Amino acid sequence: MIYLDYAATSPVLKTALFAFQRTSRFFWGNPNSSHSFGQSAEKMLFSQREIVADCLHCEPEQVIFTTSATESINLTMHEAIHDGYIHISDVEHQSVVTVYQDVGAYGFPFSESKFCCHIHTNNETGRVYNLKRALSCADRSFSDCTAAMGKSELNFKKSGLDYICGGGHKFGAPVGVGVLIAKEPSRITSSYHFATPSVPLAAAFAQALHFRTQHLREFSELAEALHERLITGILNELPDAQLNGKLSRGSNGTQSPYIANLSFPGVENHALVLRLAADGVMVSSGAACSSGDPQPSRVLINSGYSADRAASSIRFSFDFTLSEPNETSPAYGRSEASDRAKIDEAVKLVAKNVKELRNQ
Repeated sequence: MIYLDYAATSPVLKTALFAFQRTSRFFWGNPNSSHSFGQSAEKMLFSQREIVADCLHCEPEQVIFTTSATESINLTMHEAIHDGYIHISDVEHQSVVTVYQDVGAYGFPFSESKFCCHIHTNNETGRVYNLKRALSCADRSFSDCTAAMGKSELNFKKSGLDYICGGGHKFGAPVGVGVLIAKEPSRITSSYHFATPSVPLAAAFAQALHFRTQHLREFSELAEALHERLITGILNELPDAQLNGKLSRGSNGTQSPYIANLSFPGVENHALVLRLAADGVMVSSGAACSSGDPQPSRVLINSGYSADRAASSIRFSFDFTLSEPNETSPAYGRSEASDRAKIDEAVKLVAKNVKELRNQ
């Protein structure tokens, strides 16, 4: 099996799993309770906020653990609607678009908008945006950093943003935990936020993020090698394939090495995804949350690509290794030869299935 869908979800890191198990055993009290078990859990929860704050360059009090990036987005947007109106970019993740529609917000030109949202890294193409330029006219601003957190340097203090968010399952924490970083956390007053926080999931999130942050540059370089090998391999086998984005190497930080998106003219992407899965190659036709939508990707079309090109696009996404990571070994359980072999096999199977679909 060759898994190339890390942008959808990633395997849980051992350090995150150990943190979850240990915290579940020894810090199972309700952190909202005033007795000793609750206070012990609250201290543990705050220590995990400190770890996240150190990784993202913010204050511990600005760290709000949530159940997902989607919950973080909901909290932010429901708070932002009090500003009067909101502007979102046309390449946002569907979770932003949905809550934007739910709160009844209306888009205005950036020069007129009080609250603006712009994604940090495109979760379908891997494009990294210049947020300072995109959000320069906003009074307050928010960026969905889900595709960047744990994979790119994020400095909340220097960003000038009011909110950022991320989801743990994209970088090695379990499903069910996310984070919202808020410049003024007291503004988050939505009633459904005040649930009992999961200290074990917060610990798993913090430890996974800490591990990834320690090795950001090293892991990015490893992912970049896989990114380049896959793209050049596919373009050699299928010269008419179209890269929706850039090669990460030499992009000056404008392309994530963890995501590659290519279109295969004349091939319907959902059919190709199913055929590749049958051959043991796991990819997606776009954002996992919209994978059941038969329509061409809204994000690709709004990025300037044609509907036909969007309808034939496949997203390949990587981690620093395609093997089971082992955080305690010098090479993190990574086998360079094995990873190269998996990429080469994926390239062959993509070419085979594209040619077969075209000949049907």
